[in-house]
Formats: sequence, C-alpha cells, structure tokens
Amino acid sequence: MSKHFAEGYYLITGASGAGKSTLIAALSDLGYATVPEAALTIVREQQECGGNILPWVNRPAFMEAVLERNIRNHQAARSLRAPVFFDRGIPECLAWLQLSGLALEPHHLAAPAQYRYAPTVFVAEPWPEVYVRDAERQASFERAARSYAPTVAAHVEAGYSTCVIPKVSVQARVAFVLEHVANMM
Repeated sequence: MSKHFAEGYYLITGASGAGKSTLIAALSDLGYATVPEAALTIVREQQECGGNILPWVNRPAFMEAVLERNIRNHQAARSLRAPVFFDRGIPECLAWLQLSGLALEPHHLAAPAQYRYAPTVFVAEPWPEVYVRDAERQASFERAARSYAPTVAAHVEAGYSTCVIPKVSVQARVAFVLEHVANMM
C-alpha cells in the first residue's frame, strides 16, 4: 500500500451515528471546506427519486456507487482550499464490501492507494447516547457498532494512523480536531 499522503485532506471516520456528520457541519459553519458522506448522500438522492440503489435493496450497486462517489469527491476536493474535511472516505469502502459479503475487485483494492488523505485519520467511536435511527440510518445501534472495528482496521491496513475524537460537545470536538490539524501542518 502506498504511503504517499494527501496533506490537507482530513478524514473523519468511525462508527455510524457517532456524530461525524454533526462535526463536519460545525466545521463547515466555521468556513472550512467539507465533503459530505457519500453513502448518506446517495441514500437521500435515491429516496428522493424513488431509486433502488439503497443498501437494503441492492447492496452491490449501492457499494459501487459509494466508492465511485468517494473517488469523485476526492478528485473534486482539489479545487477546495485546504484543510478539507471528509465525512468518511475510500478505505472504509473495502471494509463495507467485506462486511456485506461482496468480493473485492481489483479496482476496489487499488482505490485506497490511489486516493489518499492526510496520514492521521480522525475516528469517532460508537456512542449510544447520540445514536439515532431514522429513514437513512435503519440499523440498530448494536449492528452499527459492529462495523466500527473493521472500518478502523481498513484505515490502519491502508497505512493511516488514527486519532480518536473524544466524546464531548460538538464545540469541544471541533476544537480538538482543529488543534490536531494545526499540529500536523
């Protein structure tokens, strides 16, 4: 796996429903460049148009769409002013494919090496107190938490180090991430 990193591209990953999107929104509100979670964006688009590229309807097509969207998001971020904060990213697509029992194709395996982020990935641990089930997030907390370890492992296997985000207020999480980013630059 390539160790070349994309300085200025900061990935926030971890458990489903652990406050990643809320943290990304707060960073955006402060004027930082952010990239929304591809999977949630696709779910919303598909629900809006009555499509069937949904994880509970056609998981293989959904997973391909998520990987493709993450690649497009990574490429499009070149036009954004650093730092850029990504809500999830390419390495975890491999973990999700494996968790779904889908075969890893050569283009799946190549993507994490080709599209890199900063060397440290911010990780949100499972947090039952903030987890909410809704039309987009249908899994139970227990099921959502099961994907945490494989998601983190996918990033470690791709050569990233991890930095766990503390379970504190959104403002404190923002300060934590920004302080770490400042120390990395």
